[in-house]
Amino acid sequence: MLIMIRTLLQVITITSLMLTATLTAAVEHNHQAMALKEVQAGNCEKTEITCAKTVTTAFSPNGDLWRLWTLNSILYFQMSADNGLTFSTRRSVGIDKEKISARNENRPKIAFDKYQGVYLSWATPREKKYTADVRFAYSNDYGKTFTKAITVNNDNLLTGHSFNEMLVTDDGDISIVWLDSRLAYQLRKEGKQTNGSALYIGKANYRKNQTTFSNQPLANNTCVCCRIAMDFNNNNELAVFWRHIYGDNIREFALLTLSQDENAQPLPYQVSHDHWQINGCPHQGGAISINDNNRYHMVWFNQGDLGKGIFYASSSDQGKTLTQPISVGVQSAQAAYPHLNTNGNKIDIVWTQFTGTEHELWHQRSNDNGKSFSAAELLAISSKGSDRPFIIKKGNVSYVSWHRLKQGHLVQAL
Repeated sequence: MLIMIRTLLQVITITSLMLTATLTAAVEHNHQAMALKEVQAGNCEKTEITCAKTVTTAFSPNGDLWRLWTLNSILYFQMSADNGLTFSTRRSVGIDKEKISARNENRPKIAFDKYQGVYLSWATPREKKYTADVRFAYSNDYGKTFTKAITVNNDNLLTGHSFNEMLVTDDGDISIVWLDSRLAYQLRKEGKQTNGSALYIGKANYRKNQTTFSNQPLANNTCVCCRIAMDFNNNNELAVFWRHIYGDNIREFALLTLSQDENAQPLPYQVSHDHWQINGCPHQGGAISINDNNRYHMVWFNQGDLGKGIFYASSSDQGKTLTQPISVGVQSAQAAYPHLNTNGNKIDIVWTQFTGTEHELWHQRSNDNGKSFSAAELLAISSKGSDRPFIIKKGNVSYVSWHRLKQGHLVQAL
């Protein structure tokens, strides 16, 4: 009898995990299909932001809020001088038309320097499925003109280069990190089995006429379609946070910090230990933010044997050790897609939940560097599907950016 009960519990657990993953995928697919049908039906202007699947936002050094989206192989942007209450007339980025990935975890990126420089990066799909190149364009006149788009990855292979993330320093030092399949491509040609992709970084500085990106591998066996998260620590070292594959398809999160010594080999640390064994990509990236005390704050999502849902933890030694992870959101309400940012000792976390018919945007804050958090607060609702939420910062104020399909783009102070 005891053996039968144990077996039944195992079956229930496995079924529950499969059902959660299936429901999440089905919800995304249905909402994307609805949005596509509405666009094809001509219910909105083809260049309007309401028709976009993703919106990327960032504050420039002068305080302007930029938002970026793509439709019909064209990148569009707008600026706001009042923190998102009103926006300028939309403008297209002055580059040649090309396919641009803009869906879920994979979207165009925007960054700035202190000299009116605007930096754009995106992935462009190639002619075969699961192949793409990482692309880049630069403006030295605050978006009036842009350079001709170039390819960042330098291997010239028809394989995967995508899910790019970008940070730019005030002086124009560019760091683009992406998921790269060149090693897997070569191994497959040799008849060898591969698992996942690799993490690559490219660096350049257009202001110093360094217009060819370096290509350096950082880690191998990464998950192939979860977004990457990055931040600079107080030593101006780049910290990278991503979903990694351990052992037999155990999908956990890993963290490494690039030393100022370029010859030093970065040491990755495993951050999550939830034991999510899944032969597929969860489409769920994490987030990292490093505060003034050089403490790394992170959130992630897993559906493992040892941990299910959203978790928050921090580290004072670059990921070598972590605080006890704290559960965030309501697992039974499909809490997912977390993002966070720090502002002094304040930590803001946002995520989405699903009622069965509506997506909800939730927020929680800590005022004591993550030791405790306020009660979760419902911020907004989307009835026709939604993008991932992101937190952006201007001075001492944090804002959430959340694009709701067919309802419009929300920017709200936290």
